[in-house]
Amino acid sequence: MAFDPKKIPDALKQSYAAGRCAVLVGAGASKGAGLPLWSELLTKMIDAAVAHRVIDSAREAEYRSLVARPDKFLMVASGLKDNLRSHFDPFIEETFLAPKPKPTPLHQALVSLNKLQFVVTTNYDTLLERAYRKLDDDVSVCSFTDTGEVQRRLSRREFFILKAHGDATKLGNKIILTDADYRNLLFNQRAYQSLLSAMFTMFTIVFVGASMTDPEISLLLSYIADSFSPGAGPTHYALMSEEDITQVERDRWLNDFKIQLITVSKADNYSELTEFLTALGAG
Repeated sequence: MAFDPKKIPDALKQSYAAGRCAVLVGAGASKGAGLPLWSELLTKMIDAAVAHRVIDSAREAEYRSLVARPDKFLMVASGLKDNLRSHFDPFIEETFLAPKPKPTPLHQALVSLNKLQFVVTTNYDTLLERAYRKLDDDVSVCSFTDTGEVQRRLSRREFFILKAHGDATKLGNKIILTDADYRNLLFNQRAYQSLLSAMFTMFTIVFVGASMTDPEISLLLSYIADSFSPGAGPTHYALMSEEDITQVERDRWLNDFKIQLITVSKADNYSELTEFLTALGAG
C-alpha cells in the first residue's frame, strides 16, 4: 500500500517549506542496506567476543539471554565493549565499513529534500554522507565533538549532517554505545546540551527509522522531557509502524514529548518511509 500524502500534517509541510525542518535518522534507515539493528549488533558483538576468546561459555549464555530484552541492551553493550577492549574499534569497522553498504532509495529520498536545515543520525555508518556527496562533494559532516562548527552552521542556516553518536571512520573511543557514554553526552556535556536545546526548540524534527524502544532514542527523549518546557518549541514527528502503536501510546508521545506519530506500514520493508519523504518534498 502506498503512503497517503494526506497523512502529512499541514504544520509539518509548512515547517519544511519554510526551511525550519530537520530529520533524525535512526538504525532502521540503514537496515535496508544490510546493517544491523540493536539486537543484531549486540549478537554480532557476542560472536566477536567468543571468536576472540574474551568471554567464557557461561558469560556468552548470559549475554544471549539478555539480548532478547530491549531494556538490557545498554547493559549488554557496556559489558561487551569492556570485554572486547582493543578488539572493539576493529569490530566497528568490520561491521559498518567492511561490507561497503550502498545508500538505499530512502537515503536518496532524503537527499532530494533540499529544504532541510540539517540531518542528524545516531548511526555510525557512512550511508548518509555518501548519498549526499553524490550531489555535493563539500557537504559538511560533523560529530558530537564539533559543537562549535554545528552552532556556527545553525546560526548561518547552512546545511550539515550531524553524526550524533560517532563515526565508524573516526574511532579512537569516540563511539557512543554504552549507558555511561550516552548519559555523559546528554547530561554532562554543556555545549552539546545547548546544541540539543537549539535544535529541538528552533526546528521541527522528523524521526525516520528511529524505533522509540531503542535505548539511545529513549534517553534522548527523556533528556528533552527533563530539560525543556512541554510547551517550548514546535511539535516534532515520528514515523511509526501502524501495526505496533496504540492510541494510548500516541497520546503519551504527544503529551509527554510533543511528538506526533505518523503511521506507516511495515510492508515491503517499510517502503512507506521512502514514500513519506518523497511526498514531503513534493509539498
